[in-house]
Amino acid sequence: MQRPVYVVLAAGAARRMGFDKVLTALDGRSPLARVVAALGERERIVVVPSSRSAQAAAAAPDSRIVTNDEPDRGMTRSLLIALECVRRERAFGVLPADMPAMSEATVAATEAMLTDDVDVAYPVDESGVPGHPVLFAARARAIVEALPEGDTLRRARDDATLRRATWVCMDRSAFFDVDEPADWERGYGEGG
Repeated sequence: MQRPVYVVLAAGAARRMGFDKVLTALDGRSPLARVVAALGERERIVVVPSSRSAQAAAAAPDSRIVTNDEPDRGMTRSLLIALECVRRERAFGVLPADMPAMSEATVAATEAMLTDDVDVAYPVDESGVPGHPVLFAARARAIVEALPEGDTLRRARDDATLRRATWVCMDRSAFFDVDEPADWERGYGEGG
């Protein structure tokens, strides 16, 4: 199976943080730069507000940058804007840009689960809590495109009509995001 096209969501306002968390460096690199590094040479689309497109292009070289100037309409809006750039027959992955502990190993292990008979694949922790990235086969695209604005991807990920595959991720790479100032102050290290 061809690797998915990754959609990196970076258009949020970061209201809880009070500053642009995905483009601000901590421990030497921004969360966006770390997510892009974890994706390696994989095809990716980064969604940002137009006011951050130049910074995003610098942090995410070799990425396609698309803009969402209505981030208050929710994550689904950003995803749908990016999907306009993805051929309908391609699988796609969704990865928030505020997950600085993401690793190439986590991405690769999730990709290995997206076989021809699977519609959605993602890591879970030991108790079954889902993480990222979430990968969708092309045939699941209609379900994602039907999501109401403002909704998260949980609704599509958990859709009863989709065949899913999960794997247990034993480190924090698939789960740690920087949503609160305390997350930022802790730093984030490398994956585990």
